[in-house]
This record gives sequence, structure tokens and C-alpha cells, in this order.
Amino acid sequence: METRKTRLLFISITLVVFFIINAIPLETYGQQDLRVRNLDTGEKYETIQEAINAASVGDTLYVRNGTYYENVVANKTISLVGENKSNTIIDGKGSGNVILVTADDVNIKGFTIRNSGGGTITQRSALYVYYANGHKISDNIIKSSFYGIHLYYSGESTVVNNTILDNRYGLSLTSATDNVVSNNDFSRNEDGIWLSFSRDNAFSGNNISLSTFNGVSQSTSTNNVFFNNTILNNGYGFHSTFCGYSTFSDNNISANEQGFSLSGSSYNIISGNYISYNTVYGVWLGASSQNLFVNNYIVDNRESFHSETSEGNTIYHNNFINTQADTTQQPRCFESTNFWDNDIEGNYWNTHNGTDENADGITDEAYIINDENQDSYPLMAVFTQFNTMVNNKVYAIDVVSDSTISRFEYFHYPANRTAVLTLHINNTGERQFCRISVPNILVEPPHAVVLNNNVSLQSRIVRSNATHSWLYFTYYCPEDGTLIIAISSQELPAWYQLWFWTIVGLTVIVAFLLLLVIRYHRMYGAQKRIIEAYELKIHAREYLNTARAFFESDVERRRAKIDEFEKKYKVRIRPRNDLEDMIRNMEFKRKEREKLAN
Repeated sequence: METRKTRLLFISITLVVFFIINAIPLETYGQQDLRVRNLDTGEKYETIQEAINAASVGDTLYVRNGTYYENVVANKTISLVGENKSNTIIDGKGSGNVILVTADDVNIKGFTIRNSGGGTITQRSALYVYYANGHKISDNIIKSSFYGIHLYYSGESTVVNNTILDNRYGLSLTSATDNVVSNNDFSRNEDGIWLSFSRDNAFSGNNISLSTFNGVSQSTSTNNVFFNNTILNNGYGFHSTFCGYSTFSDNNISANEQGFSLSGSSYNIISGNYISYNTVYGVWLGASSQNLFVNNYIVDNRESFHSETSEGNTIYHNNFINTQADTTQQPRCFESTNFWDNDIEGNYWNTHNGTDENADGITDEAYIINDENQDSYPLMAVFTQFNTMVNNKVYAIDVVSDSTISRFEYFHYPANRTAVLTLHINNTGERQFCRISVPNILVEPPHAVVLNNNVSLQSRIVRSNATHSWLYFTYYCPEDGTLIIAISSQELPAWYQLWFWTIVGLTVIVAFLLLLVIRYHRMYGAQKRIIEAYELKIHAREYLNTARAFFESDVERRRAKIDEFEKKYKVRIRPRNDLEDMIRNMEFKRKEREKLAN
């Protein structure tokens, strides 16, 4: 009996434990289904859409790891935050947009967003932003869709730190403005970035690689900026069609089929780019005019620069460098006349063996491309431009040198009013030259050039204007390769400055005294002439009075003789009564004689 009771007790305990063990997982599983939490209210939801529908404007929804097979509509201003971008997955199951955003100021961060539909343009994006502004899309993996991200009539948004891969279009902008796209990784898309009718967007720090067609393609778009992007192993690197007024600067465009391709595009600026090892063209222009190419490195492309029916493009301060036998450095121009210098300086062509007799960093022989195109002022060595910021203003320092400059620095010491430009050079054992443009506002002339802080170099100014001085100097690199060249304002000794200002002061004093003496002599001469004229007038009056008195006395003296003569000879004599009558009579007789003579 006891054995039976013991068995019943054991069975009962086992059943209780079994039910407890099975009940706990059921409760936990129920809790784990509520994986979306509103951080502002503390409420939990099973799906992302349910959480959005219940949220208020400005709420943050935190989504735990897992795969959410949903088509999400963000129709209010919220923040969607995933726990981990690799493990928090929103999957559209090949139908429609995975996330549709129709409200402003939506933030989406920390998700894998994948598998959109393939229907109409409005139904096939992993993340579709429709007529909405001010979003931040960051730290997501966006993949396996027709459009990875599509900004449609949307602006003022930021797309940053996303991985966008295996889409037809990684990022598409249609009539989108004022968006910032930075530090994203685009890979294995058919087109990495596509712009259409879009303007005033900025793209920086993006890596775009392995695109089947275009790394970046824009059509009928203006005023976009592409800065410091890496474009590798794509069909086209940058491809612009009917675009203008865009800026491409400091990008690395390498190992594509074509680096830059401009078709029907004008007034663009292409500067500071590294265009290398592209298997067809480094730069291709078709029916494109008035573009500016400056300060680019164009290195070992199959064909460096190709121009067809393109006029008036300006190309200078670029480095055309070819070291491989199967590459072509010399540009090819068909029905195109372009400017290959700025009337002062041109480009560096590493296969151009020119001389520089006047030592100004410019070769004496032109680089001939064809009858209509030539570089009249080829550079003797590689052109490099360094920038420094002083008082929130950027100043450019241009250097032409056959040395490799590893570092550039500018120091300003307001306390003792000194400034120094330094170049760090790592060549060894060879005679080198450097020609550098020095902004006078940074380092005032006259300039002193010092090698390794103790040896002064002879330099000369090869050109100058109101803002810059161009210095040319040569030097030998030491065997250890350590070389620092410093350019500073040349300070004059104190005694020299004292002597100089003393001479200036004495010169000013002497000039002032000389002016006083000249003025005194002029005043004295004028006064003397006035006095002499006055005295002459007085003397003349005195002589006239004396003559009149003498005449009158003579008349009286002769009157008695005249009376006696009249009585004796019975005639009448009328003498002159005064001197004036006599003078008038004499004048009359003079004129009568002159008439008779004529």
C-alpha cells in the first residue's frame, strides 16, 4: 500500500513539475512576441506598424532583434531604432515598399531593410520617402530591392553611415533638393547613386564600388557637390548627362571603365581628383563646354583625356602621368578646341622633356596636342596645391616641385608677429627645385628661405602681384632624406632699420626746407618787382613835374623876346602853352613823317 501511495505521490509531483515547466515557456514566448517598445510610453507591441499607429508625434520606437515581415508606413514624425542593424530585419517579402515615409522628420536607424516589390515606381523601394522632408537615415543595411533608398520630391534629409548593396539603384533622388549623403558604403548595385532633376545635394565620404553600370549618375541635375568620395571598379565612375554647375572635388576615381563622363554637360568644376587606372577613359567629354578641370592627378588611364565636339573647356594645373606602356597620356580631341593653360601656367606632362632656361618652373617648349590644342606653358614638375585656414578663410599655396612633399604646415605666432610655411620633403641625395606661391597676407615679403633650420637658400621672385609672391629655389636633399624647408618673412637688423628710418626722416626734412626756400624766393621776387614798379612810377611823376616847371619858366623867359619880334616884323606867334601841347604836336609830326615814308 505504501509503495502504491509513493508511486501516486511521485506521479503527482512529476505532473505538477511538467505543467510548471511547460507553462513558463508559454508565458515567456508570449512576452517575447511584444518586441517593439515605445520608449516614451513604455507600451509594447507585436509589430512595428502597430506601434507606429499607437504612437504620438515625436515618440521613439525601439525594435528588438528579429525578422519582421511587414510593409511599414511611417505617416507621423517618429524615430524608429533597431537593436542591431544585422539582426533587426524588416523584410517586405517581395511586395511593395518595405518602409514608406510620408511624414516629415522621421529618423530610421539600426535596421536591415530588404526585399521590396518590383511593381511601379512607388511600390518597389526598401525605403521610400514620398514628398517629405527633414529625415535622418543612418546605420542601416539596405539591400535586395529595386530602389534601396528613394527620395522622391523630398529634401533636407541626411543619409549617413548606411550599407547599401545588391539593389538596382542603391540611392535614387528624383526632384530632390538639399539632401546630404555621407559616409555610406554602396556595393554591387547596378547603379550606386542616381540623380534625376535634383539640385543642391551634397555627397561626401561615400565608398561606391562594383556597380554594374554607374557609380554615380546624374541626369538633368544642377548645383550638386561631390566631395571626397571613393569610386572604384564600376562601369562609369561619374556619369553626367545634361547637367551643369556641379562640383566634383577630391574624389578617388580609379579602376573603372570610364572615370569621368560628361555628355551635354557644361559649367562644371572638376578639381583635386585622383583619376587613375581606368580601363577606357580617364575623362570623356561629349558636346560639353565651359567646364573647368584643375589640380587633378590623371594617372595611367588607358586614354587620359578624350574630347568630342566640346569647346571652351579650361584644363590647367593638372598632372598627366603615365608609366605603363598600354596607356596614352596625350589627349585626343575631335572637333574640339579647348584651353590647356591659363595664359600663365599649364599642366605637368611627365613624358614632355622640356627645358627651363629661365628657372621659373615652366618649360620653354609648348606641349602640342594637335593644331587647335596646345599647352603653351607646361610645368617642369608635379603641381600640388595645399590649403590652410586662417581666420576662417582658406588660402591656397601652389607648389611645383620635383621633390615628394610629405607634409605641409603653416605656423602663425601673433605674439611676435611672425609666420612660417614649412615643407617636409623625403627625397634623398639629389638636386631638386621648388617653385611656391606664397600669399603675402600669410607671410609678408621680403621672404627668407631656410633649409633644415640652419642653411639659408638663395631664392628669387619669378612673379608677383598684389596678393602673392612666387619664389623659386634649388637645394640638395641629404642622404638621410630628412629635409624641412621653411619660408618666413625676412627680418631686418635693428641698426639697419634705424639707419633706414633715419635716412627717410632726413630726406623728408630736407625736402620740406627746400620747398620753404623756393616759396620764400618766389614771394621775395614778387614783392621786389612790385616795389621797383612803384618806385619807377614815383620817379616818372617827379621827372614830369620837373620838365613841366622848366617848360613854363622857359615860356615866360621867351615871352618878352616874342613880343619884341612881333612888333619888329609885324607877325603873330602862338607858342605852346604847356608841355602836353608840345608832346601832342611832336607825336602828330612823327605820324605824318611815317605816312610820308610809307
